[in-house]
Amino acid sequence: MDTEQSDTSPETNGAGDENALAYKSIRNVFLAEFPDLWDRIQAKYGPQYNLKTQIPGPYPLFEEILKPRVTELLQDGADEESLQHIFSFYEEMARSQDEEVVNLLWKSILEPLIYDKKLIAEAWKYMGEKTKDLARQIASRRGWEENLPATDPPRTHPIG
Repeated sequence: MDTEQSDTSPETNGAGDENALAYKSIRNVFLAEFPDLWDRIQAKYGPQYNLKTQIPGPYPLFEEILKPRVTELLQDGADEESLQHIFSFYEEMARSQDEEVVNLLWKSILEPLIYDKKLIAEAWKYMGEKTKDLARQIASRRGWEENLPATDPPRTHPIG
């Protein structure tokens, strides 16, 4: 068995798409996609982990590192390129066939965004269609439909 090949082969989600995100590789993809967040990872986890051999799991990385960065960017509104990159990654996650990847996006990123009416309004313009679909599902399940931007999705009940 050639072990080097398995170490360098891209992870797949079983759907045959080598570019699809899989939960078992999401931490490594996160680190590759967002090298600019390494200083935040070191500041947050350096005292608790030997970051040369241990990296926190996906939920801490997304909830405690990426989510605060996205919030800052949305509030500042200055770094369009970073926001487009991040939301493009979110769209890739939303399109994953791996349910755990979608759950990670749902719970760590989208629920907190939708809860905050101002943030979701700002984020909406960066979101892809699949990410917006997930946002609508979350809003519907949580009763937060009024938090979504008024122009999208169309209201299905009369305003009174």
